[in-house]
Amino acid sequence: MRVIKALILSLPTIGFISSGVVATVALNTFATTAVYAAKADQQISAKVGKPLQEALSLAQGGKLKEAMAKVQEAGAVSGKTPVEEFKVNEVTAFIAVKLGDYNTAAKAYEATLQSGQLPADQAKDRVNQLVKLYYQLNNYPKAIQYGSQYLKDGGTDTSIAVLVAQAYYQQKDYAHGVEAAQNLIRMASQAGQPVQEPWLQLLMNCQVNSGKEDDAVSTLEQLVAKYPSKQYWTQLLGYVQTHGGSSDRKNLEVYRLKLANNLLKDSEYVDMAQLAMALGFPGDAKNVLDKGFSEKVLGTGANKDRETRLLNLAQTNSAADQKSLPAFDKEASAAANGDSDVKLGEAYLSYGDSAKAIEAIKRGIKKGNVKAVDEANFQLGLALLDAKQSSEAVAAFKSVPADSKLASVARLWIVYINGKK
Repeated sequence: MRVIKALILSLPTIGFISSGVVATVALNTFATTAVYAAKADQQISAKVGKPLQEALSLAQGGKLKEAMAKVQEAGAVSGKTPVEEFKVNEVTAFIAVKLGDYNTAAKAYEATLQSGQLPADQAKDRVNQLVKLYYQLNNYPKAIQYGSQYLKDGGTDTSIAVLVAQAYYQQKDYAHGVEAAQNLIRMASQAGQPVQEPWLQLLMNCQVNSGKEDDAVSTLEQLVAKYPSKQYWTQLLGYVQTHGGSSDRKNLEVYRLKLANNLLKDSEYVDMAQLAMALGFPGDAKNVLDKGFSEKVLGTGANKDRETRLLNLAQTNSAADQKSLPAFDKEASAAANGDSDVKLGEAYLSYGDSAKAIEAIKRGIKKGNVKAVDEANFQLGLALLDAKQSSEAVAAFKSVPADSKLASVARLWIVYINGKK
């Protein structure tokens, strides 16, 4: 699990929507306060309405502390009606936001929401504002309370769903964080919005911390598919290489996928070449060593002589192997089972002849009695990909059974192919 944790220790925070947004909403709310306060039928007395008007004028002129003093003057009036209490709290919140006093703003907005005076069509926006204010204040329980209410009432602002998920994460309530992040992703998908990279990171972080390893790996696969990067590929391939059963063949195929993504480290060029030689693929060994030497990863350091000897050996064995292919082709074609055909196809593929590789491997699978059908279909997928037959390659990789040690690597080849489209 440490492989995945290393990826997400510095999870980016999806920031609080700026106070300017809240202030703008509030300013619109108070634009008609002057008229509102002047009408007797609105139950706003002069004792309350006059200081509120003065507070708004001072706030609009940038004199915020003086404005807050005027609001407090209105708030100190005894015997206020519910409407007057409501208006005092609205103006208090408006000025408090401008002052950056989010604690006062949140309490005042909460009072307006609970007053029964707020028009029903404004309640959802008020809850939206409270979520953002309480998250800004690191009051995560309140952010969750109002965020959950907003979403339950059909709110469609995904930023609220983000803050709910992040609030659970900040509280280390990872199980609920998983649910909240999944709800966020589902909500965005249903609205036709793209799933954002930080959302998937947040989901995976919660999955890792709640012990859901398989789910975390699936989310990492989504990150690789939607936001491919060397970091994600390295983490995922490192995980696949050490989980789900091990074999020399699986390790070689992981190296092959690393090579395709330009992720091989210095020593891995040699490791892959040696493994290919041991499994009877001198052509693959020569190819990876040639790449290592051409990129000056090999042949320049302290192991120069050893690496050069390995390259010479791969070149010698590869040349001999190629010369034997015509005879091997006849032998494989005449064989009763398909193992030799599959082996022949793998050899052709290592020398860049994908057409003959596809023909031989398909012939072998059709004959039957292939000992490792999963490997045969896997190699067929590679050959089809090399021949730029992407759809057919995906189908071949999909035919690798789930219980095969190569299944996870086959799935990643599909991700790789889809990422290239």
